[in-house]
Amino acid sequence: MARKSNTEREAILVESFDILKDNIEEHANKLTEIIGKISAINLDLAVEMWKYILRNSHSLIKEDGYRYTGSVIYNIEQKQGYEKIVNILKENDDIVDICFGLSNDVYHYIISEAIKFGEFELADRMLELIKTNKYKDNSFADNLEEVCESFVSDFEDIHSFDEDWDDRDEHDKKVEIASNGSAMLLKWVKTIKDKEQKARLNVTLIDYV
Repeated sequence: MARKSNTEREAILVESFDILKDNIEEHANKLTEIIGKISAINLDLAVEMWKYILRNSHSLIKEDGYRYTGSVIYNIEQKQGYEKIVNILKENDDIVDICFGLSNDVYHYIISEAIKFGEFELADRMLELIKTNKYKDNSFADNLEEVCESFVSDFEDIHSFDEDWDDRDEHDKKVEIASNGSAMLLKWVKTIKDKEQKARLNVTLIDYV
């Protein structure tokens, strides 16, 4: 049997979304699945669908945020890659505000990806929102530590350079990104009051101090 065209599949998904969106809590998983599938066909439409869910689910997001925020980030990333989802966040302040300032379960994994693409302002804003988010389940220090660990893992190769195998320009660019990224992260480490938590963070970032 021949598969339907993207246009036909999009129409079916849009119709399904319009039916299910009247009961977001009941159909949350299926609605976010639709957004993920639509993102592979029509990314702009997927973003608008996501915004609808976010605008109309504030109370739900405060208690069960991953279903409406992190899961959508993950689904779009799976279809379109990290750069596209980072760009969506960069261009849509309203999405960022809810995902990081309102959700009880913030998807902090995307912050280290933003740093990798040199989007320091976006990463900094997401951390600021997490810090002031009064609904988050985990402490800001815990979230920051995981971001820092991801950052260190992403950039550990800059501490070695092989003239025979590595590209100098590419290496220098990565070093510059790491320098700017670590400076931004260390700024947030300084805001941590708990001595033990701060010590853990300083150990993680010791190669960038």
